[in-house]
Amino acid sequence: MRIYYRGPDAVVTDERFVWRAAAPRIFAVRELHHIGLVRADVADRRSDVALVAAAGMVAGAAAAWVMVGPVLGAALGFVAAVTAVVAVTARRLRTVRMWQVRATYHGVVTMIYESPDARVFNQVTRALRRAIEDGRPAQTGRDLAVA
Repeated sequence: MRIYYRGPDAVVTDERFVWRAAAPRIFAVRELHHIGLVRADVADRRSDVALVAAAGMVAGAAAAWVMVGPVLGAALGFVAAVTAVVAVTARRLRTVRMWQVRATYHGVVTMIYESPDARVFNQVTRALRRAIEDGRPAQTGRDLAVA
């Protein structure tokens, strides 16, 4: 078995392409067709978590207003408002550029690899290209056309 690339996030051999994500995904190189490279701009999800936290703080501020007093309720409401404004602003400003490899595998278009690092992405895709090219049947001299 020939190894074209081995890194912390992927392994490319002459037979398999392994994406070491949270749940590792293994693809047979011979069964990958119509391979394409895609750049996707993905919104950072941390701002969504901050928005949910802000909504929770609003509920806590309302409860504190009723049970403890208006001073604590107003303070928690102010913190919730600031958190919501920062989260909305950060969501607009922070997008993560992801590089993806998509291919048809068993008749279904699927994403077989994704990375935010362009250098690592290029290394993995170069290894995948070499694995695919080396897996092609060798051409004989009989395949040449005579002019």
